[in-house]
Amino acid sequence: MPRRSHRSTTRDSSAARQAAAGTSKSLQKALRILFFLAQNGADLGVTQLATSLSLDKATVHRLLSAMQKFDLIEKNLESGRYRLGLKLHELGVRALESRTLRIEAHRFLVDLARESHETVSLAVPGNSGIVCLDRVDSPHTVISVRTPVGARFPAHCTAVAKAVLAYLPDKEIDAILAANRLARFTPFTMTRTEDVKANLRLTVQRGYALDTQELEEGLSGVASPIRGRDGQVIAAVGMAGPTTRFRGAALTQKIAMAKRTSAKISAGIGYRMAV
Repeated sequence: MPRRSHRSTTRDSSAARQAAAGTSKSLQKALRILFFLAQNGADLGVTQLATSLSLDKATVHRLLSAMQKFDLIEKNLESGRYRLGLKLHELGVRALESRTLRIEAHRFLVDLARESHETVSLAVPGNSGIVCLDRVDSPHTVISVRTPVGARFPAHCTAVAKAVLAYLPDKEIDAILAANRLARFTPFTMTRTEDVKANLRLTVQRGYALDTQELEEGLSGVASPIRGRDGQVIAAVGMAGPTTRFRGAALTQKIAMAKRTSAKISAGIGYRMAV
């Protein structure tokens, strides 16, 4: 293979640095537009934004169009002016709920771990997966496959992840399962999309999720969804431990424990069940 010249390598590196710098500048300009719209409240036109921010009109229009694709910006079709999109509100609510959720939930996770003698986890939807937001380990449970805080659960084969996944929109479920690749961990792992989706529908019907040795042989789990103030499922609390402790009457007790805990956490973050 011919050796590349030093001059060529230097030129490529310089081009890469320039491209990165250009992207950074565009991002800064887009953020300035968002912040300006937030501070001024009313719908604003391209000319107003360009003049106020000392930006080129073509640049402002290009950035507004790009942000509009992600629902960060909305265009008033009658006036042709722009305003903040509802996606920003959604992101803000999720960020606030996540911070409040972990603080509110932790004491209940500790209580559940103490009562059940199992390891307890808190899961939330994240980027292309279901993320572990918090966990409390139990000295009574030996688990070799542990999902650390901040890491993603195997969404198709853990109870706490399935209890979140089951309530997401179909497109998000499909995307997460595709990214997950439905890896087989044990002979009991579901590796066909149709099987996983059928299990998720069952989860919604009964109000809790189960993992029967799907991630690790000899390990089972149960989880219950947590609802936010608007009633939407935003997380799940689950426990996992030796399969022998997740059978018969013991399983029935653990399902009840998980559901009680999720109800307490839901109430703590503002959810009120309709009478």
